[in-house]
Amino acid sequence: MEPGRIENLSVVYQSPDFLVVNKHWDLRIDSKMWRETPTLQKQLRHHFPELADPDTYYGFRFCHQLDFSTSGALCVALNKAAAGSAYKCFKERRVTKAYLALAARTRNQALQSWWSWSMGCMPATLSPKYCC
Repeated sequence: MEPGRIENLSVVYQSPDFLVVNKHWDLRIDSKMWRETPTLQKQLRHHFPELADPDTYYGFRFCHQLDFSTSGALCVALNKAAAGSAYKCFKERRVTKAYLALAARTRNQALQSWWSWSMGCMPATLSPKYCC
């Protein structure tokens, strides 16, 4: 996967209330520092300038966070009511975030490691094994 750039924003879902985007790995969600480029905030402003809300600190209402190095679906509320609804769902734990880690290791590396898995490993080729 290529590094995150302002131009390559992937939209997973869009409705009048929410926008779900695929956040790229090694991409900050927001920043007030002008040198921090790119950020998801800047990608959203580039692709959806009409959705930016000047009443919010970053211009968008991010419903949750993903770490800098984590890629995946990130939900953005497009109005105050939707943001309140999403906040309530997260607060009441009606929303579940799941993480999937993919690792590639040789058989030798796996045998020497405490995180050698016996279940869930599928040999993609004879070596290495791909486990998740």
